[in-house]
Amino acid sequence: MGSKEIFALRKQGRTTEALEMARAELPENKSDIWFLRAYAWPLYDQAKSIVDRYEAKQLSGRALSDQFASCMNEFAGMANPLRGDIAFSQMLRLAGKVSKDWDDFLLFARWAGLDSFAAEDEKPFLTDDGKTTDSLKVRFTRAICRETSKRADDGRTDAELIEWGQGVLDQALEANPDDQWLNYYQSHLHVVRGERDQAIMRLMPVMQRKSRDAWPWASLAEIIEPTQPEGSLICLIHAANLGRKEQEVANVRLQLASRLAQEGRFEEAARQADLNAKWRAANNYRMPPLLQQVLASDWYKQVGAAGTSKKLPDVSTAAMELLRRLDPTRLVYTPGVIENINAKKSLSYVATGTNTGFALPHAGFPEVAKLALGAVIEVGHVAGDCQARNWKRTDAENIPGLYEVVSGTLMRVGDQPFAFIRATRHDVYVSPSLASCFAPDSPCEVTCKAVWRTNKKGKTGWSAIEVSGANACAPQ
Repeated sequence: MGSKEIFALRKQGRTTEALEMARAELPENKSDIWFLRAYAWPLYDQAKSIVDRYEAKQLSGRALSDQFASCMNEFAGMANPLRGDIAFSQMLRLAGKVSKDWDDFLLFARWAGLDSFAAEDEKPFLTDDGKTTDSLKVRFTRAICRETSKRADDGRTDAELIEWGQGVLDQALEANPDDQWLNYYQSHLHVVRGERDQAIMRLMPVMQRKSRDAWPWASLAEIIEPTQPEGSLICLIHAANLGRKEQEVANVRLQLASRLAQEGRFEEAARQADLNAKWRAANNYRMPPLLQQVLASDWYKQVGAAGTSKKLPDVSTAAMELLRRLDPTRLVYTPGVIENINAKKSLSYVATGTNTGFALPHAGFPEVAKLALGAVIEVGHVAGDCQARNWKRTDAENIPGLYEVVSGTLMRVGDQPFAFIRATRHDVYVSPSLASCFAPDSPCEVTCKAVWRTNKKGKTGWSAIEVSGANACAPQ
């Protein structure tokens, strides 16, 4: 008997027999790589079966933790010589998938380490549709960092294990300082230690990238609540308004119901309690004690009887202003001009050079939505970063070499859909969408707002973003 027989049994689907044979023959084959591989794969089948049942909601988190721990402990007892083997990597993959509910994940991860993946599992993964996703090693590292952050204050995880996980997070941040998830986990660890200024600093990269998601605002609310309760309430309200699915903001609504009631805003509080209670009832979830307390309160009953519950206000402007005040990052301000307003996507695009610029979503910068094409502003951003973090008005009416208001003669020739404006110093291209209201072969004196830009074909020149004088010309 040996590895061939074990492999054969597994191939026949007789995993239990394969494992029994491997266990019985391990003492004589502890250094035989092929035997250990033969042992590892049916053990992997067993572990995968547990994970599959858990993901299909056929196992509770508690049952998963017990059954999976038994399987992985057995693997750890025989697999040291398999480090770097594909079988070893695949077991780590399973461990990462259930890391959120497996109690012993950090203990197993410390044993496994980060240097035992197969070479191909340290490279980014290319999906069938051509997209690139993080490597298995990166995902496993993030799982370690996430669980370290989550378990740092649970009172059950060994302090040395948390310290080891912090070391993994430190190294990961050193290699990828802008990784939003690593910064988020580090932010929470700062909160656990009472280091709120550092927590805010770490959360800012997440806030800037995910400012339209609810969960970062809920995290910011938690951080600043002891020192800025009014700002914390703004964050919670904004988070609730941003939620696309009720599950995303269930805990936020529960906090809001209590906080708004403390502020005497009973009508708003009642609506948040109602939404939370209905969602929990529809999904057969338990009613937490805090929600039960709210539903039993006199003020809630009075609002319900009067039918005066009301929606939350829009606090997006206040939330973004709060975010700008809290962000410790020193911003660089670059002048630019609004060259395009995309109503469908609710954003304004600011050109800052021939082929550079910033997209300013109206959700994050609501005042920008009020600005017209040609408005000159300054965009605040981190040096070298293409994401806008702030903006401010300027008294400038043009940007030499980039944006000018020019006058000249517009001519649209024959059946050409586009036109050119012949100005004193240079010609300006007029796109078909702007030229369509001008009659062909009929010169017209116009004034236009022009930007020096590179088009999709790589040609750089002056291009009109707005033309006035159409009322002096006959439409086509």
